[in-house]
Amino acid sequence: MSSSTELTRAVEALDEKLDALDTMTEVNSFLVAALRDHEQDLKRMSPQETRALLRRKAREKYRADGGEAPNPAALDLLEETLGTGHTADVIPFPQSR
Repeated sequence: MSSSTELTRAVEALDEKLDALDTMTEVNSFLVAALRDHEQDLKRMSPQETRALLRRKAREKYRADGGEAPNPAALDLLEETLGTGHTADVIPFPQSR
């Protein structure tokens, strides 16, 4: 394998990690803003109600067909993270595909 091929693969891997980091940063920013904006409401809600509210807000913001700031990757991560049985405490770094 040539050094050029190795460098290309390394750059591609780094690009993937940076894209994932950008998505996680966006998602975490969304969660912090949502928690700040809806703090009192969220304190009164059950975990299921909280996840449902956050998913609805995420869809309004990130859906590809008319969201305020379309971002399918962020929406996918939030949908996965806020699904039944998960918490929004920690969003793990995605594994290589």
